[in-house]
Amino acid sequence: MSSLGRKYYCKICNYSCGQRAHIDHHRSTDCHVAKCVDLTNILKADKPLYCKYITELKIEEGDDKTMSQLRQEIIDRLSAIYISEMRLEEYQQEWQQEWQQEVPLYLNHELTQFTRGKTEQTLNEISERYLLNSISNDSHIIQIIVTNKSLLETRQWRVRTKNKMDQYENIDVDILSSDSKSEYHSIHNFISKITMAKTKDELPNILIVCFHKRRIEDMLALFDMFCRPTIMIQNAKLKFHLSFDEPDANIGMCSKFLTKYKKYMKLLVAIEFITATPYDNFWKMLQENDIFKLLNPHNLKKRNHPYLDEKSYTEYLKSYFQIKDHNHLICNHETVNPLEYIEHVFESTYDIFDTETDADGKNIKIGEAPYIDMTDQKRKIIFSPAHLYTNKKGVGSHEEVVQFYNQLGFTVYLSNGKFKGFIEPSGERMTLDAFNEKYNITGELRDTMRKWSEIFPLKNIAITGYWTIERGITFQTNGFNFTHAIISDYHKFMLNKLLQLIGRVTGNKLYIQDKCNLICPQHIIDTVNTLVNKTIELRKENPENYNSTDFSEKNSSIPVKLTFVDDEYRSICIDAINGRRNYKQHLHSLLKNGYETGKIVLEDRNNVHVFTNDSKDKTGNTKLFDDIHKSISNVKMYSLSDTSPQSRRFAQFNNAFNTYKPTSQTGEIGEYSIDLAKDRYEYNGFINEPNIAWITFRHE
Repeated sequence: MSSLGRKYYCKICNYSCGQRAHIDHHRSTDCHVAKCVDLTNILKADKPLYCKYITELKIEEGDDKTMSQLRQEIIDRLSAIYISEMRLEEYQQEWQQEWQQEVPLYLNHELTQFTRGKTEQTLNEISERYLLNSISNDSHIIQIIVTNKSLLETRQWRVRTKNKMDQYENIDVDILSSDSKSEYHSIHNFISKITMAKTKDELPNILIVCFHKRRIEDMLALFDMFCRPTIMIQNAKLKFHLSFDEPDANIGMCSKFLTKYKKYMKLLVAIEFITATPYDNFWKMLQENDIFKLLNPHNLKKRNHPYLDEKSYTEYLKSYFQIKDHNHLICNHETVNPLEYIEHVFESTYDIFDTETDADGKNIKIGEAPYIDMTDQKRKIIFSPAHLYTNKKGVGSHEEVVQFYNQLGFTVYLSNGKFKGFIEPSGERMTLDAFNEKYNITGELRDTMRKWSEIFPLKNIAITGYWTIERGITFQTNGFNFTHAIISDYHKFMLNKLLQLIGRVTGNKLYIQDKCNLICPQHIIDTVNTLVNKTIELRKENPENYNSTDFSEKNSSIPVKLTFVDDEYRSICIDAINGRRNYKQHLHSLLKNGYETGKIVLEDRNNVHVFTNDSKDKTGNTKLFDDIHKSISNVKMYSLSDTSPQSRRFAQFNNAFNTYKPTSQTGEIGEYSIDLAKDRYEYNGFINEPNIAWITFRHE
């Protein structure tokens, strides 16, 4: 039996050797001392991280210990000699055990352009993992960020990632793409970087790729290479953490990966999905891959680190410029041609009403005003998305919208797969790259826009395109704010795209100084407000996991599983279903009493629109389901005498419960239906025991 030998480690430097004398000498070297100083400085600068180290290392913080003493204790523990003796067979057994572990799947969900945005949250987590991983000998974690299939978004991720990580030593940010500026154009070159690393510090840290068929194949090739112990990396076992940005815009590619990821579970630390719009198609794709819920990282962080001095969600919300905070100029012109809608807006006026009402309670009209007043001297910065098509005539394509604004004397920033840059009324075009090179801009698109605004303070500009301005990109910043945004009926057909488009006007109040005139049909405002309010409600609730029902437009809910744990009490409830007057009210009282006394257990997998609410109100009283659903609209009970067992929905309810899916239900808001089994139900291979009943309801 071969052995990997006896090893001595310094956890701070990731230094290993075979003799005790060598490790003792290492601890006195300048290199080791410098690393200790670096770690001390990190802990001084980052109190939350300092607290996290205390937790990770199980250091108890006594009242009489100073920060300096605690830091020194951390240094001493990390500098301690670590001795391991591991045989190859044991190493392989450990490797095989990891094969069986499930990979945590997360949903990083937040409002568009939020105060503490999804990108910032992701990068904070990456930096924490890096710092903890840098002093661990367990494995080396490579972070892979899969960006939306957009060159602008890939560049934006790179800029923000580099800005975040530049403060740390020995961390690199690589891009794998066909772009000439990328570090790698082939996954095999990246694999070579891994295999040729002489120390852990030389291993790569972060790889950014885009949501493209070729890149998904590259990732799978990378995992194939390292899905077993190899000689090259036996002392630094590789792990990967995956972050998929905007997966709902890349359903096909995301599904392709998920059909194969279980083959590589031993390599994966976690998989994270990052999006503001996880609606129906996204969840349908997950369900097709047997994924029915996603963990909520905000809930996990709160439970694991309750001591972190972090702003509450409500505080972040106060600093967020929402869609509802802008001026809404309603224009109910019906057309699916974006250019026709834009032309109508420029030609039309809207009614102005007094704040007071007449005798009938109606607002008093006091005048009219143009949606966009071209007679005033104020500069106009208009967010004006077009049709999907780039050049097609008669549909409101990109080039048609460009021509319209150019004729009005506007500069146009056009963004699509063929051209990204500025188009002047004269027809002159300057690409984004050329502009950035001319003015030495190395940042994001918002930095370009700020510079353009500084150079041309009096020029009007319109921003158009579709897919490449729909999501992910930040325009609003100090020095560049939209004055108008025009959203037509054409943009309403896919909810995720609508919310992302209109979300370009949102952002941190630090960067949005002025209200934007948001011009669109009333039903678009109503739809967006509903979706935004649901997100806010869900984030405040901060559930342990998310499911498809949380993001559904429908008011159906996941069935609630009711279990009678007291057979005698079940018989009382069954006997109450006698068809007599007010029997439903009596049954409701029995169910409520059984729940309060523990004779009935309810399993409710709904997060926000719940059937039960066991949280305490301001008076200290516990709210039970009677406060939400006060009456029964329908009672169905199966017995052996039932002549149509196939019509019973027990199997459907059970499946919906297990897969976190809603079921349709009649009845009014505040009512619920209950399906019970007087006798054991068995049909077509499915069994519903008599002690199991199902509650279904509609929410507001």
